[in-house]
Amino acid sequence: MTRRLLAVSVLLASAVGCGGHEQKGQRRPTANTPRLATVTAGAGRLVGIGGGRSLFLHCVGSGSPTVVLEAGFGADAFAWRDVQPQLGRTTRTCAYDRAGTGNSVAPPGVRDASDEIADLRQLLARARIDPPYVLVGHSYGGVLARVFASLHPMETAGLVLIDTMGRDGRRRQLAIWPRSQAREIRGQLATTVMGGVDLAAGEALASRIKTLGDMPLAVITAGRQDNFPRTPARLGRALKRLWDTMQDELAGLSHNSVHAVALDSNHDVPSSHSGQPSVVIRTVQAVVGAARDHTPLPSCRRVLDGSDVRCA
Repeated sequence: MTRRLLAVSVLLASAVGCGGHEQKGQRRPTANTPRLATVTAGAGRLVGIGGGRSLFLHCVGSGSPTVVLEAGFGADAFAWRDVQPQLGRTTRTCAYDRAGTGNSVAPPGVRDASDEIADLRQLLARARIDPPYVLVGHSYGGVLARVFASLHPMETAGLVLIDTMGRDGRRRQLAIWPRSQAREIRGQLATTVMGGVDLAAGEALASRIKTLGDMPLAVITAGRQDNFPRTPARLGRALKRLWDTMQDELAGLSHNSVHAVALDSNHDVPSSHSGQPSVVIRTVQAVVGAARDHTPLPSCRRVLDGSDVRCA
């Protein structure tokens, strides 16, 4: 791959919250795709959301608030396999396949964050899963989760953002690139549509969010950052500093927040293969507890301890 194409691919990945980690072996569903291919029989169901469309939903546990898990770009409900069962012991916890992932067929045309949030609300309504919700978003899912929380604060009891893109992230990353390459890269990124999703539209919506008031908010950042592979060392360090700054800014969206760095995790923090699902589990449980009891979040050190976590 040439340096120019590598730069474009890195920035495209960054535009989705460095999520572009599509699950290995996963096929994008079409009208003819066999359904329930990535889950065990009986572990979930297709729920009609109107217009002849259905989305796959998998819920475990009981209790309120309901935790809603938003996977990274291209991933589906299976991405939460190391997190969801344990969270289900605390409260009802639901994962789902967005349109075009897993067992959920994509509609024709291009969709964006507004469409995906409308789909989610229809899914929850049709499945009779009432608010309030604690939204947990990884990577691109974190963009959707904070837009949902901003648009529907009365339905949102808390928010957990896992290594997700910050405010105006793509523009700020582009500003770091050498001027000799930046103009060409901007041309390549003028339209950022991947897998039928307009990623730039979602990022623009999320970047308009200035505050979430005192909503319980937790931010988890990957300590072993792998968002910018094979970039020159100096550029990689600059991009890493910007990423960490954006994570701090996300934590600043609420007066009631904690920010933890999962030191042994790469970008895929919820995965036991390369992340620290226990950090996600404990953090979500703390947000659920604060939302349930209407109390402030405990300090980061009370939520998480150990040498594998740093409180930012």
